[in-house]
Amino acid sequence: MALIVFDKFWHGTLKRPYHLARSIDIPGPGDAVLLLHGIGRSGQVWEHVVYGLAARGLRIVGLDLLGFGASPKPEWPAYSVDDHAAAVIATIEKLKLKRPLVIVGHSMGCLVAVRVARRRPDLVKHLVLFEMPLYEGLPHKRSYRLRTDLYFRFYRRVTRFQPTFNEENARLAERLAHRIVGLEVTRETWLPFIRSLENTIMKQTAADDIKQLPMPMDVIYGRFDMFVIRGQPQRIFGVDTENIAAHTVRARHVISLKASQFLVERILAAHKSRAL
Repeated sequence: MALIVFDKFWHGTLKRPYHLARSIDIPGPGDAVLLLHGIGRSGQVWEHVVYGLAARGLRIVGLDLLGFGASPKPEWPAYSVDDHAAAVIATIEKLKLKRPLVIVGHSMGCLVAVRVARRRPDLVKHLVLFEMPLYEGLPHKRSYRLRTDLYFRFYRRVTRFQPTFNEENARLAERLAHRIVGLEVTRETWLPFIRSLENTIMKQTAADDIKQLPMPMDVIYGRFDMFVIRGQPQRIFGVDTENIAAHTVRARHVISLKASQFLVERILAAHKSRAL
């Protein structure tokens, strides 16, 4: 109990951000690339991307976001995008990564990456955003509205679900999660998962943040991704989008081998470009 009280005082009252665990840390003399996974996962999802980058001499770091993997899992935070971004920024500074760096996000990791870039543009050279779940700031199209309403009804049902995590139910939940989006949810990560879903994905700021960012971005969609609304950057972010390039690959809402090969191409191209 004393540790919990101190944790809340130190990180909550004093606003000291958490430091995140590194599930991937490959040293290299070159520039740094930072990998941010999606909700309910860990940095291990980047296996194929890391394999493609390993021989390039880059410093490759994959973080476990707050509440997931081996990172701290406090019970008191809202797990908002600012909670996640603050922990990422603190970890970048602690690791003394060479800056500016390329940040690569998948799913919710994209929303966190964009918020990091908005809060600390000095840290970021280029964003590579794969399967970003944008639901706010979209054009007023009936198809967008219908899909967003459908997703939010599904998400609200998920947030009301109360798993017991006994052996039988855990197996059922695991099968369902993997069937939908490959989630890795446990008793310890359930609260971070639910709060991240509510306060980072459902209450998101990415569309507004992106409009304020000057650095180049690659926005990559999966053609078979059921959880992402695809669209042209000009229709979503406005006419002044020369710094945003949109791409589509044959992928679902997972970092497949084929998607990883394309991500590696975009990451290497980003490192060759001149920092702003």
